[in-house]
Amino acid sequence: MRPLTDIEIERIQKVIMTKEISSAEILMEVYDHYISHLQEFSEEKFEEQLFELEQKFTYAYCHVLQAKFNKQAKQDISKTQWSVIRKYFCFSRWLYLAGILAVVFFISSQTSSDRELGIMMFSPMLLLLISLIAFHFQSFKKLRPIKKAFKGNGIPIHSSLALPISERMYFTIFTVQMVFYFPKLWEDNLLFGNILPALAAMFTVVMVIYVLSLLEVWKIKSKTTLV
Repeated sequence: MRPLTDIEIERIQKVIMTKEISSAEILMEVYDHYISHLQEFSEEKFEEQLFELEQKFTYAYCHVLQAKFNKQAKQDISKTQWSVIRKYFCFSRWLYLAGILAVVFFISSQTSSDRELGIMMFSPMLLLLISLIAFHFQSFKKLRPIKKAFKGNGIPIHSSLALPISERMYFTIFTVQMVFYFPKLWEDNLLFGNILPALAAMFTVVMVIYVLSLLEVWKIKSKTTLV
């Protein structure tokens, strides 16, 4: 196995860029395959072997790989988050869940106005917003070397696993904003009256569990992926 020259590596990068792969994971998988394969041959056979690789990793084949991986990534994130959420209801974590419930219901019982209830309900969203910013920054740092290597790719490069996590963060924040600010359901307590504190507490608990589970998914995936 020989080390490839800078010219050969640049040649490989240019060939791969013509495939317009946007998934960083698939891009690196194809790139690593090209590198590992071509290292086994001499310089004289470089072009010949590169041509053979091109016959397999066509534009269509790469995009089929990308589409399948994007689908699997979304399913993987969904399954991982669901498995994390289920752990909160297992015996090993019952104290953890009981603590969240106790704190939230105590706070809701001490509130004296709808504004205070709104602040309590908004607190998980604030945590989610901060997490979204940190998530994008972390993803940017991990993707930066790949984007630099494939600077002329022609289309934006993103992590297929980061996208579904980011979407879950963003759309949750957007949905909650629509619930609170568009219908204005909380105005004068007309719809809920005395049960508003209990509803606010339940909503806060659900969102806290959702946010914590999503952060745990991020922590799990960040160990082995580009998130």
